[in-house]
Amino acid sequence: MPRLRLPSPSRPELLGPSRRARWRRWALRRTVAVACAVAALLALVGIVRPPSPATTTVLVAARALPAGTVLTASDVRSADLESRPRAVGAVGAVADPDELVGRRLASRVQVGEVLTVGRLVPQTPADGLPTDHVAAHVLLADERSLDLVSAGQRVTLFADTGGSAVARDVLVLGVDTPDDGGLPTSLPGSHVSPRGLVIALSPTALDQVFAGQRPDGGPPRVLAVVTG
Repeated sequence: MPRLRLPSPSRPELLGPSRRARWRRWALRRTVAVACAVAALLALVGIVRPPSPATTTVLVAARALPAGTVLTASDVRSADLESRPRAVGAVGAVADPDELVGRRLASRVQVGEVLTVGRLVPQTPADGLPTDHVAAHVLLADERSLDLVSAGQRVTLFADTGGSAVARDVLVLGVDTPDDGGLPTSLPGSHVSPRGLVIALSPTALDQVFAGQRPDGGPPRVLAVVTG
């Protein structure tokens, strides 16, 4: 069975002195030159083009959600976020839906907004604290100073018996609210529970705050000065 041969231009057609041969040589050179230029351009683009940024999968709001919403699986969806250290929303971002489902939002979020732990209502006063801190409740000697304090501020604590500060730069986690129902404390038989603060303390600071005892045997009381 004879072999099939593809047609190819003969040598005279490419190398001959005819006008057609010269045109074919010119067309071939132009084709090769264009192909080399395109290959060089593609190589240059590949060299100078920056690599695609690394991404991290995070959870975002699937729709606008008001404050107080208890999150469900349908309220969140996955999205890719650039892994840059300063990427918007990267700090505190959550990737596991189990960390969000069932938690309550502390503030409203917009559709597509990255959901962070800072947008959630703490489960306990110690939620989110460093591992070397605990939440503690202290009574204030001057309850009127509670009007100057709110959660998130930092205070310096002094013993009501005098002396130097027992704890500095203390984070306030919560402030006791009045529970007397608005009744005057001067009424006979009326009783109002003492008010204080829930604060974050290291074990060392906790020992310093609770080391002293009041002469009447009650729990120690402190004076709080707002510092931040």
